[in-house]
Amino acid sequence: MTARPIVAAFSAALALLLITLGATPAAAHTALDTSDPADGSTTDGAVTRVVLTFTRPVTPLGDAVEVEGPDGPVTVEVTARQDGAVLVATPSDALTDGEYRLEWTVAAQDGHPLDGTVAFTVAGAPAEPEGGDGGAASEPATPGPTTSDEAPHPEDAGASAADGSASTAAAVGGVLARLGGAAALWGQLVGLGGLLFAALVLRGTDRRDVPDVLRVVRWTGALVLGGLVLRLAARAVVVAGGELGVALSGTGLADALAGSARTVFALQALGALAVLAGARRSLPGSWLAVVGVLLATAGQVLDGHSNTGTPWWLVVGVDVAHLAAAATWIGGVVMIGVVLRARRVQGRFLDAGRLGARFSTVGAVAVVVVGVAGVLLAVEILDRPAQLWETSWGLVLLAKVAVVGIVAAFGAHQHFRVVPTLEAPGHGARRAHAAAGRLQRGARSETTLLVVVVVLTAWLVAASVHV
Repeated sequence: MTARPIVAAFSAALALLLITLGATPAAAHTALDTSDPADGSTTDGAVTRVVLTFTRPVTPLGDAVEVEGPDGPVTVEVTARQDGAVLVATPSDALTDGEYRLEWTVAAQDGHPLDGTVAFTVAGAPAEPEGGDGGAASEPATPGPTTSDEAPHPEDAGASAADGSASTAAAVGGVLARLGGAAALWGQLVGLGGLLFAALVLRGTDRRDVPDVLRVVRWTGALVLGGLVLRLAARAVVVAGGELGVALSGTGLADALAGSARTVFALQALGALAVLAGARRSLPGSWLAVVGVLLATAGQVLDGHSNTGTPWWLVVGVDVAHLAAAATWIGGVVMIGVVLRARRVQGRFLDAGRLGARFSTVGAVAVVVVGVAGVLLAVEILDRPAQLWETSWGLVLLAKVAVVGIVAAFGAHQHFRVVPTLEAPGHGARRAHAAAGRLQRGARSETTLLVVVVVLTAWLVAASVHV
C-alpha cells in the first residue's frame, strides 16, 4: 500500500467532515414527535385517549403502550393510524385526577426497537362518575383489616425482584444481540472478502491456494447462521423487556422480527446457507456461494440506518460501496494469513512478496472507498455535528474511526517496509522467509484490530443515534 492513496483517503475524509460542520440535518430519523397530552403537562378534565405521533411510521411491539396511574396499571387499547405514524391509546375508563406515566415500545422502519415515556397530570376531573345511589355512596365503608404502611407487602417485594431480574435479562440480551450481530457481520465481510481475494489477488500459480481460501469462506456461512440465531433470541428478550417466557413465545419472536427485521434475517439466513452449501474448490464451482454473499450483503444494507436515509438510492449505494470495500480490506487481511499459513504447513515456497504486492493495490483502493463512504454515511445519519461528542452513538463512531486509523497505519507500515523487502531482488531465502513471517504476524495483528472495528460497527448498527 503506497502513501498516496492513504493521504487521499484521509484528505477526502477531512474535507467531508468540514462540510459536515455546516451541513443541515440530512434526514428525519424515527422518534416521537408529539404526544397529546404532552409530556410534563397538566390536563384540565378527564382524558379519554392519548395520541402519540412519530416522525415516521412505526410498528407496535408487545403491548406497545402501557399506562400506570395513581391506582396502578390502566388497561388501554392501542390502534395505529396514518400508516403507523400515529398510535392512539384509549383507556377502558377515562383517566381522572392524578399523575400518569405512559411507556411506549415500537419498532422503527429499519427494525430497531425504540421506547420512551410520557408523564402527565390530570386535574379537575371527577374522581367518581356522577349519578348512582347517593345514599349508598354516603354510607361509610365497612372497616376491614389494615396493613401497616411501614412494612413492605411480600407481593410488592416479589414484584420488585421480578422487575429487577427482567431489567438484568434485557440488559444482557442487548449485549448478546450486538455480539450476535458482530459475529454475523464478521462472517459476511470475511466471506465476501475471501471471494474477492480469490478472484483479484490469487492469479497464476497462486490459484492453487484458492481451495484453502474457499474452505474458510464456507465456514463463514456457519458463523453467520450462529450469529443470527444468537441475535434473534437476544433481540426477542430485549423487545419483551426481559420477560423470558414472552421472548421465547411465538408472539415474542414475531415482535423481534417486526418492521424490516424479518426481511433482514431472512436474507442473511438464506445467504449464509447458500455460502455454507455452495463454497467448493474452485470459483466457478462456487457460484452459489457468490449468490449467498450477495443476499447476505443485501440483508446487511437493510439492517442499518441507511435504510431510512434520503435519497434512498444514493444512501444505499454508498452503504453497498462501504460494505464491499470493508469486505475487500478485512477479507484480504484474513486470507493473507490463511494462505501464508497453508503454504508454511505444506512446506511450500511462501512467495509472500508477490502476494503482498497484489493485495497492496487492491487494499489501497479499499481504504480510500471505506474512508470516503464512511464519512458520507456519517453525514447522512447524524443530524448535527455535536452528536459526535454528545451521544454514545457518536462517541462509539469516533472510537471506531480511531481504531480504523490504527489499523490503516499498521497496514501502511507492513506495506511500506515488509512488502518492499519481500520484492527486493538479491536477498537470500532466509531474509525473505523472515520477512514473510513478519507479514503473516502483521496480518494476525491487523485481524485482531479489525475484529474490534466490526464489534463497534455492530453496536452502531443496532443503536439509536439519539441515545
